[in-house]
Parts: sequence; C-alpha cells; structure tokens
Amino acid sequence: MSGVVKITDLEIQLMMRIDQDDLIEVDKVKRYIAIVKQIRRLQTAINKEGVMVTTVNANQEFTKSNPAINELNKLTKTLISLEKSIKFEMINPPNLNEDKKDNDEPEVSDLY
Repeated sequence: MSGVVKITDLEIQLMMRIDQDDLIEVDKVKRYIAIVKQIRRLQTAINKEGVMVTTVNANQEFTKSNPAINELNKLTKTLISLEKSIKFEMINPPNLNEDKKDNDEPEVSDLY
C-alpha cells in the first residue's frame, strides 16, 4: 500500500461505513473530505515554503514560524472532532475465534 491515500478512495470508504440515507451523516462525510483537501493544500504549502518563513518589512527582516502551521493544527482538531461525531456502522465485523486461548504466551512460530 502506498503512503498517500487517494481522496476519492477515502470518500468511498467513508460513505460505505455510514447510513447513506441519513443526510446529516452524508453531509458530515462531505465536510470531512473538504477538510482533508484543505489540510493537504496546507501541507503542500508548508513543504514548499518551509516550517520557518522570512518576512521582509521595509528595513526589517525576521524569521517566524509559518502561519499555515497554526491553520493546519486548527483544521486537524476540527477533523478529529468531526470524525468522532460521524456514526460509523461496522462493516465486515471481525470473526472472533473463541477456540483460541487468550494468553500472552508466544507460539513457537513467533520465536523463529
């Protein structure tokens, strides 16, 4: 799997995990995707300009942190709170094998 998740794939997966008849949940997913797009644009700008930027004002020149970092932090917090509010449905729940013993002892295959 590659390091970057395609936004269209993310949207498809999120839409599969919600009740698509619930317009509020659909709207939350759309807002989530819009925020992800903004975050990626900010990350691109930060990568291009750097974490620190130099500002020239008349005779003064000073270095300060990139203001996009603060915006990135705000959007990330918003994204997390929005994610918590989305009512995800469990798709393909894990198949719990009750025959296995629940212990922390390693299997022989784990050791070699």
